[in-house]
Amino acid sequence: MNMTYEKGLDLYQKEMYADAQKTFEQYIASLPKGYYQQRVSAEFYRAMCAIFLNNDDAEYLIGQFIQNYPESQLIDQAYFAMGKMQYQQKKYSQAVYWLSKVDMNGLEKDTRYEWQFMLGYCYFMTNDYESANRWLFQVKDIDNKFAAPATYYYSHIAYIQKKYATALKGFEKLQNDELFAPLVPYYITHIYYLQGEYKKVTSYSPPLARDNKNKRAPEIAKIVGDAFFKLKQYDSSLTYLRIYEEKNKQQLSREDIYLLGFAYYKNTKYSEAAKYLERIATVDDSLSQNANYHLADCYLKLNDKNKARQAFGLASKLDFDKIIKEDALFNFAKLTYEQLYAPFNEAIDAFKAYIKEYPNSPRIDEAYNYLTLAYLSSRNYKEAVESLEKITKKDATINTALQRSAYFRGLELFQNLNYTDAILMFTKSLEYAGYNQQIAAQALFWRAESHYRLSNYENAANDLERFIVTPGSFGPEEYLIAHYNLGYAYFKMKQYDTAITWFRKYNSLLNDSRVNTVADAYNRIGDCFFIQRRYWAAIDYYEKAANLDVLDADYALFQRGFSLGLVSRPEKKIETLKGLLGKYPTSSYTDDAIFEIAEAYNILENTSQAIDFYKRVESEFPNSSYYPKALVQIGLLYYNSSDLENSLAYYKRVVENFPNSAEAKNALIGIRNIYIDKGDAATYFSYASKLGSIANISATEKDSLSYMAAEKVYLTGNCEKSILAFEDYLSENPQGNFAVNAMYYIADCNIRNNNVDKAVEYFENIINRPRNSFTEQSLLRISNIYLNQKQYEKAYTYFDNLESIAEVKSMLLDARLGKLRCAFELQRDDQMPVIAASILSTEKLSPELERETRFKLAKANYRSKKYDDALIEFSKVAQNLKTPEGAESKYMKAHIYFERGEFNRTENEVFSFAENNTPHQYWLAKSFILLADSYAAQNDFFQAKATLQSVLDGYSNTTDGIIDEATAKLNQLVKSEKERQSVKQD
Repeated sequence: MNMTYEKGLDLYQKEMYADAQKTFEQYIASLPKGYYQQRVSAEFYRAMCAIFLNNDDAEYLIGQFIQNYPESQLIDQAYFAMGKMQYQQKKYSQAVYWLSKVDMNGLEKDTRYEWQFMLGYCYFMTNDYESANRWLFQVKDIDNKFAAPATYYYSHIAYIQKKYATALKGFEKLQNDELFAPLVPYYITHIYYLQGEYKKVTSYSPPLARDNKNKRAPEIAKIVGDAFFKLKQYDSSLTYLRIYEEKNKQQLSREDIYLLGFAYYKNTKYSEAAKYLERIATVDDSLSQNANYHLADCYLKLNDKNKARQAFGLASKLDFDKIIKEDALFNFAKLTYEQLYAPFNEAIDAFKAYIKEYPNSPRIDEAYNYLTLAYLSSRNYKEAVESLEKITKKDATINTALQRSAYFRGLELFQNLNYTDAILMFTKSLEYAGYNQQIAAQALFWRAESHYRLSNYENAANDLERFIVTPGSFGPEEYLIAHYNLGYAYFKMKQYDTAITWFRKYNSLLNDSRVNTVADAYNRIGDCFFIQRRYWAAIDYYEKAANLDVLDADYALFQRGFSLGLVSRPEKKIETLKGLLGKYPTSSYTDDAIFEIAEAYNILENTSQAIDFYKRVESEFPNSSYYPKALVQIGLLYYNSSDLENSLAYYKRVVENFPNSAEAKNALIGIRNIYIDKGDAATYFSYASKLGSIANISATEKDSLSYMAAEKVYLTGNCEKSILAFEDYLSENPQGNFAVNAMYYIADCNIRNNNVDKAVEYFENIINRPRNSFTEQSLLRISNIYLNQKQYEKAYTYFDNLESIAEVKSMLLDARLGKLRCAFELQRDDQMPVIAASILSTEKLSPELERETRFKLAKANYRSKKYDDALIEFSKVAQNLKTPEGAESKYMKAHIYFERGEFNRTENEVFSFAENNTPHQYWLAKSFILLADSYAAQNDFFQAKATLQSVLDGYSNTTDGIIDEATAKLNQLVKSEKERQSVKQD
């Protein structure tokens, strides 16, 4: 039995643990009761064999031994074995438990060192550094195989605890250790760096940074680069930082990127520096503030003042470094002013913010000076006026700026058709008239124009007369136009002699040049004489206008011919009007001229020629107001020629087709005379009885009296009573001579009472009757009603009908404008070019209507994807950015270029927009958001973010969606940048 035990022990000592374990198990199984000491030893070795064999039951067996034999002399070896097993399984807390039970006197010397190291290491792994140090210290300085690892971990703990001298001493001892030599240089390098021993870093570590086999070479390169940087050896610094970047591209932190950028900056490699510094500002921290501040300097060195301005602006928004914040704000304001970049009044706001924030700055006087200059150069006149008025102590410079800003704000309001507010601004500017005489004169001129547009002709005339004698008015084009406009103002006030005087002065100043306004002035002088029945004088001036052969020459010829008729010169009248027909065959006065030629031949008793020209009216102008007149005249001429049948036929056409017209009454008299001449009164009475009240003289008188009574009520402005009176009239005289008049006035009163639907009924009744004196007006009004109700289909139809019959130029223009507006809303984009062309060909078309027409045509072309055509029209409208259409057109130009991927053109348009400014800040802000999109599309994320930030900083309206849009786009850009950096670091 003892032999079996001895055999097992021999096998155990020979490390034949499997055989030894079996032998010990046989021995244990064969032991009778009693043999306690032998059983203890055998079970101990059986458990140790299981441990060495890494058997699954090893922990169980050694645990059972410890539990069953706690008083055994082998218990310390058992504790050690259990602790070592837990140590090897990385169960460090459990290992500490078992190893702590060991009495070192129960261990052999070599095992004792191992036990001490294991305890120190386990404490290290459980972050109990004090306990770890106690055990590692006992091993590290004694010659044994655990001294080196004990020294390493002891030094590592010192490193963690920032006891750098102790750590360094230990790591230096390990520099030649085979196991730890590759690891310790990093710690030595880092400790030198942390101790501020930068020269030691730069002498010790560079070879390590260049060692491609060293896994920690990139980290060492970074430390070496930073150490050289601290020593202001920027060239060497950049060398090692680039090594770090090259070996660590996917794991650069924001701090790494900043350091690289700053190193390039210090090496005066500003372009490369900018590429790195741009990537920093993903969060609001001191790093971003520093990066933006130095980035701004890079851009200044690269002569890119716009980007420098943006970077200074971003740096000034952060509070981490007060010195940087102040300097950045001043430079942002200064560059904004110098670049004339003030889409949202940034320069003014920035200088005001600087003065408020840093009142004791040594640059405060410079800031005040720039602020004043910014006010003077600002094109954001609305904000400028508001800001300047808030200044309590105004010196001459501020007053000059206020005069200028108020004047230009008035012009903006004028161009946006807000004449009342424009007058207020011009008046404000005139309060400072003494500072700039030319601006004072211009303010008077444009205030006069505003009064004129509001039909305040007397105020307009007063301002224009003041303008003409004001110093500073001589020279500008407005001085000449003022004389012309004065003529019109007095013409509107019916002071015709005074109007003549000013029109003559105007033409004298222009030496009767062959220009539109001179011709127009001659026509108006002619009109003044005509109205005063001074026909020979009128004829002379109409002739002068006609001879110029420019604007309204056909009108001048017609009026000359008509006037010649009034002075009993029918032959000259005919000659003049035939000249009109020959020279201007498409004139709107053609039907007038033909009818008047017929009238002249009638006076000359040239019946055949008279009939021929009346019949031209009949055949060529069936919708003309001259049509029923011509029919009556033909009937009369046939009657005078004893051609009673033809005469009767023409008279009856008038009576039956135009029953309530004045011509019908004349025709009925002719019909009566014809039947009386025939001696056939019975037939006349039979015919007349079918005509109703028109043939009843007493009824006609009653009709007239009833209508006149109702009309008198209407003229008092009492619409309620008017409607009742006119309805009573129509009830009694449904086919009365004044039925159309009554229906029109009822419709007009219903509109005034906001009863639009009722008005429509009456207008439609008028329109559905034969052509009458209210047909055109009714068509225009019902068209506008449907247009205002956004019933564009109906409105378009009525406007189209009006265009087909309109005789007066103004009515024709109204019809075409209505068609344009309806076609635009109905998206009949294929019709828009033709309609627009008809409007743009109109003489004396106002700038406002031309702008509206071209703008709608441009948008229609854009919707039809005719981008080139759209750009042509948008470009014309965008020449005046003071108007809403001009501002939107400028944006649309940039938008089209952006959609085409023409980013340079997009940027040029937006910068041009900003340079010229506009009161319509919404479209300017939209353009800057578009500019940010353009930068983002080109991967210039710094510019994109800075541009969006400028919108957020400068745009004041928080309800129109601009701030929300800019915020969303900025957040998305920041999020995308963070995601890209995260991907790189992963």
